[in-house]
Amino acid sequence: MNSTKNKLILYSLILGFLGFIVATYLTILHYKNIVPPCSVIANCEKVLTSQYATIGPISVALLGSVFYLLVMVICTLLLTNYKKIYLNAFYLLSITGFMVSVALIVIQAFILHAFCQYCLTSEAISTGILILAYLNFRKEKQVR
Repeated sequence: MNSTKNKLILYSLILGFLGFIVATYLTILHYKNIVPPCSVIANCEKVLTSQYATIGPISVALLGSVFYLLVMVICTLLLTNYKKIYLNAFYLLSITGFMVSVALIVIQAFILHAFCQYCLTSEAISTGILILAYLNFRKEKQVR
């Protein structure tokens, strides 16, 4: 794997780490029944305490933590032991994360009419991961 692609995967790993921090922070607070301070956007507590904040007993933030952990693991595997299957998993994971982010933004905008600054940060991070995955995909196609 060339250095440009390595950088794209490394940047994805860094974004995955940042997303993991945000999602894990929200997960911990969710299970402690604490609403984090929402200083940038008003009504973020409406999002974090809505019926859409969980799927059954599982916090959506916990699913986010798992997503970002998987991104970090796959990026680490790509950087240390490159295999096409890891790359394909990275592409699939980045697309899935982005689609979930779009769904969550739609819920915030059109159903709850409220936004959560932490959620928007996570959604921006997953979008960044998708962009980096796309750039890496283009680089892969150029090599062939």
